[in-house]
Formats: sequence, C-alpha cells, structure tokens
Amino acid sequence: MENNNNNNDFSLDSNDSSTLLRRRDILLSATTAAAAAAAAAAVSPIRSSFAATAAEAAAEFPIKLEGTVSRVVSRPRRSRSKREKEEEEEVLVIDGIQFDRNFPVKFDVYVNDDCSDGGSGPTAAEFAGSLVNVPHGRRGTIKTCLRLAITDLLESVGADDDDSVLVTLVPKSGVGLVSVGNIGIELLS
Repeated sequence: MENNNNNNDFSLDSNDSSTLLRRRDILLSATTAAAAAAAAAAVSPIRSSFAATAAEAAAEFPIKLEGTVSRVVSRPRRSRSKREKEEEEEVLVIDGIQFDRNFPVKFDVYVNDDCSDGGSGPTAAEFAGSLVNVPHGRRGTIKTCLRLAITDLLESVGADDDDSVLVTLVPKSGVGLVSVGNIGIELLS
C-alpha cells in the first residue's frame, strides 16, 4: 500500500516517524470499538460468578494478563465520613507491572462493587483508568506501577460501605506480555 492520495494511507515500506504515528493511530482506532464491547462483556460474567472470583483472589502473584483478570481487593476502611474522604484519597495501586517496552501495551481497569447484595451486571462497574505503553525505540523490560484515585468512583457504584471491591483488568494490546505483581488499595493524604 503506497501513500499517494491522502494522509490516512501509509506505505508499509516507509519508516519515517509521521507514517509510524499514523500506523499506531489506525491500529488504536481499530481496537477501540472492539475494546468497549469486550469490556462490557467481560464485566458481566465476572459479576455473576463472584464466588469463583473470590477463590481466584487467593491466587499467587504475579498475574500474567493473558485475558481478563479479576481479583477481590480489601479496602483499608469502609464508610468513611465526608471529612475523611477530603483528607485522604482512596487509591487503587497496581504494583509490579512488568513488560517489554518494545511492544505496544494497553490494559483497562474496572472497579465493581461487591455483589454480595445480589446486584450484578455492568451497571455496577466503573472504568477507573488505563495503562498504555507506546514503544519508542528503547530496549529492555520496564517495571512500573499504576495508581488510580477511586474515592469518587466507589461512591458512584455504591461500594462506599463494602469491605472489598472487585478489580478487573482487561488487556487491550500486548495480551500475554504484561505481568502484575500485586493489586491493593491505600489511603493517601
């Protein structure tokens, strides 16, 4: 395919940076619609099998993201007052994230409230954030962490009074290339 008509076409033989960025944009836009549908589908079955997910929570870390992964994560405190929430932010910490920086990597993070009250389905789920790596010529493995503020998110899904929440990681790109060392919740002032 050669670039003769417009800027959205690209040549597979070209290696200039603008062409590489257009390739990345095309790949990312192609997966966006499929990713949204997969995320909605991934959340619903997980919520209906909460007992199985609780058993998975005892699984050893690190977790390799070869598909959708869910873990029940204990909260440090529940039913915090408005003042406590203003003084300390509840933060979801995904630690020990490791991957080869030469490959594009993306995973989304969803937080569901504990379904022990009988509620289930994607209406109780909230998108918390994403980790994205765009390769740019550096070699080697990177180890990092992702911190996401979830105080407001927990209120919006009605999980403010729960002892634990269900955290779901949905790989979008680089499936099987990412490992996660630990998932937890901290209070930061």
